[in-house]
Amino acid sequence: MTAQEFRNAILLKRPRYAKSKIPVIEAFANKGQSKSEYSQFGPIYELYIYAFRLGLKKGLKLPLPPRNSTQDFIEIGKWKRDSSLVDFLLMIIFSHCDDIGFNWNELEDMDEKELNQVVGNIIDFIESYANGGLQYIQEEWENDNLINSSYLFVDLYK
Repeated sequence: MTAQEFRNAILLKRPRYAKSKIPVIEAFANKGQSKSEYSQFGPIYELYIYAFRLGLKKGLKLPLPPRNSTQDFIEIGKWKRDSSLVDFLLMIIFSHCDDIGFNWNELEDMDEKELNQVVGNIIDFIESYANGGLQYIQEEWENDNLINSSYLFVDLYK
């Protein structure tokens, strides 16, 4: 498998999120609402990516609940199409090769089962840190620790 085929296999995947996080997603992602109490991200995938980065930065790895308590998200390849955002995200993920059990030098020699396992590990990596980030945002929100400002998300990331 080539690096491009490997990338494409990842882009077809649909990460999941916990259904329990829907209220925080609705509070911080613009789903067509004209007003909100807090500054908002645009589409949900932007909040999801931010939650992933926040979870990773703060070391908040939180596995998802069982499948029946989760919801599929949009395919990674549809996040900000024709942008380098997804490539940037993949570079962040690949900088954690030890955590996902991946070595670029082994890519060409992997069989389909091994590749599927690595792709699964990548999706688990994204999901668990995004879930941890969403949990952190939810706790801050529920504890009324968030001050609405244009720097809200920068402040959370600090």
